[in-house]
Amino acid sequence: MLVSEETKLTFTLDARLHEAFIAEATALGLTPSQALQGLVREFIDHSARRRDSEVFLRNKVDASRASLLEAGGIPAEQIEAEFAAWRAAARRRA
Repeated sequence: MLVSEETKLTFTLDARLHEAFIAEATALGLTPSQALQGLVREFIDHSARRRDSEVFLRNKVDASRASLLEAGGIPAEQIEAEFAAWRAAARRRA
């Protein structure tokens, strides 16, 4: 079994925010330390998920760009013409 090392973290907090934090932690039956540890874990998890999502999106964009280059893509003029026709049809229906 691994022994957990503990470290101290000191920071400044607005008095009203501090009081509200203590009250919420107490209402949940947690010590301030337990509540803060939970917040730190959530922050780390959220940051890791965001980073993973950014990498995923970057890879998708890179793959799409590579695919576009291989296939030659659709000329901008063709896209503009198709959307102009789509907008005109939508206006007629409105």
